[in-house]
Amino acid sequence: MTKRCLIMAGGTGGHIFPGIAVANELKARGWHIDWLGTAERMEATVVPEHGYPIHFCPVKGLRGKGLVNRLSGVWALTRSLLVARKLLREIKPDVVIGMGGYASGPGGIAAWSSGIPLIVHEQNAIPGMTNQLLARVASKVMLGFAGAAPYFGKAAKKCQVVGNPVRADILAIAPKSTADLPLNMLVIGGSLGARPLNEQLPVLCRDIPQLNIRHQCGKGNSESVRKAYGDNNVAVTDFIDNMAEAYAWADFIVCRAGALTVAEVAGAGKPAIFVPLPHAVDDHQTINARYLADQNAAKLVVQSTLDQQLLPILSNWLENPDECVRIAANAKQLAPHNAAQLLADACESLTERLQ
Repeated sequence: MTKRCLIMAGGTGGHIFPGIAVANELKARGWHIDWLGTAERMEATVVPEHGYPIHFCPVKGLRGKGLVNRLSGVWALTRSLLVARKLLREIKPDVVIGMGGYASGPGGIAAWSSGIPLIVHEQNAIPGMTNQLLARVASKVMLGFAGAAPYFGKAAKKCQVVGNPVRADILAIAPKSTADLPLNMLVIGGSLGARPLNEQLPVLCRDIPQLNIRHQCGKGNSESVRKAYGDNNVAVTDFIDNMAEAYAWADFIVCRAGALTVAEVAGAGKPAIFVPLPHAVDDHQTINARYLADQNAAKLVVQSTLDQQLLPILSNWLENPDECVRIAANAKQLAPHNAAQLLADACESLTERLQ
């Protein structure tokens, strides 16, 4: 009999693509996958493109809103719980996995109240509020970073450090043994883009002939970013469909420090200049980046001083391109290579207990 898993993930690529990595692993083991997300966010298109059926709930965020919006959010949460309970009765999953995003909250509560094993995966070094709450009722809590465990309080005893799931095609990228000029610089603003990178990188880098630049700038930003680079031969795109190809092309990467990005950069074996989002909840992106930067496996640059810090790093790498190779080797060594498999193993162990 085919086993079924409901994966809950959405909002940004940082939740969605690790979920897809787990879905692919479970599918390869013969599982059927369903997905729970929200209709207005990127999972609505990305998940079906990867071949998985998606269901929607009307939940919205509650954190940092005005009274009216918070009340509206509570109502949407209540409706979402009912929708999630109904969905669970219909698809009868053997296991539910919460990977983050708005749908994970009501979906996780619905799984717990329905007696269905719940696995929570926290990608960041500082866990989000929803996962901290769900961990109390989860069967297993899987972590991307060891430093997240103390934030779960009594639920820390359920925690297992597995790393962040990265797609197999990215993990399979062969490391470069040498780096020759010009160097290939890949700029990643995240699935939604990053305005400071879009505004400052063209000004700082457009007149450096030793760089080939490929810049992913987020939806609707291509024209302005392309103009900012001037007449230089720079490839600018809203979104990169084939991240494995882009990582393989790059000698180094300038990017935010979301958990998925940090995991993919390490998994691909690439040196990165991380520019953490300064207003991320609990400054978790800085903590994510430090995992590699503190071990000479990346560079960490504060956004407010990007214009002062970036060029010295670039100058050093252009003068000593093999430094990129050394940092890349350190990153590859620190990358978790079996996170998706470990999550799939957890699903199978939970279902075996119930048989």
